[in-house]
Amino acid sequence: MAEKVIIEATPRTVLGKAAKRLRKEGLIPANVYGHHVEPVAVQLSALAFDRLRRQHDTTKVITLQLADHPEETVLVRHVQHNALSDQIIHIDFTRVDEQERIESKVPLNFTGAAPGVKIHGGVMLHLVDALAIECAASDLVEHLDVDISSLTEIDSTLYARDIPLSSKYTLLADPDEPIVKIAAPRVEEAAEAVTASETTSAGTPAASENTGA
Repeated sequence: MAEKVIIEATPRTVLGKAAKRLRKEGLIPANVYGHHVEPVAVQLSALAFDRLRRQHDTTKVITLQLADHPEETVLVRHVQHNALSDQIIHIDFTRVDEQERIESKVPLNFTGAAPGVKIHGGVMLHLVDALAIECAASDLVEHLDVDISSLTEIDSTLYARDIPLSSKYTLLADPDEPIVKIAAPRVEEAAEAVTASETTSAGTPAASENTGA
């Protein structure tokens, strides 16, 4: 079972534009939705949430500990940032039951070395950085490891179906969706372009000189 994360929050009475004051005090306004229960307005420490973000814990099940209220088991559904400063200005949490099956996109962590890059000088193209799956909320993980050591040649490709998943997970992405690929070295592409350019130039007759008096 994936480890739960705990963060303290308090009920929020400051709503609307007045929430700007909370941000100046180092607090983030947030709402908790879901499970056919009335939404709850809360606030939490910006520093505490940033610590979760840096530890990549915001993809996990989170327990909101609310003073004088029952705990809320939630997932982060949306984080709103200030477009200029990138400051977090609001968070939406959604309630979950730990055994409830949910849909999520889990980040991919590429491991190993690809011979197609190391030996043949190919270029690694990361085409997808997260995989759509379904699993119990309690089984959500920080990332899925993807071993790239099988990418031995130029044009070698790993598809969604090639990522090993335990029986706890159901793949929601298209199985034929390419995830990572070894492309031809760019120097070869540039050389081919130069060769093509020289061939074209060689086949073009020189412009006749103007001999008019």
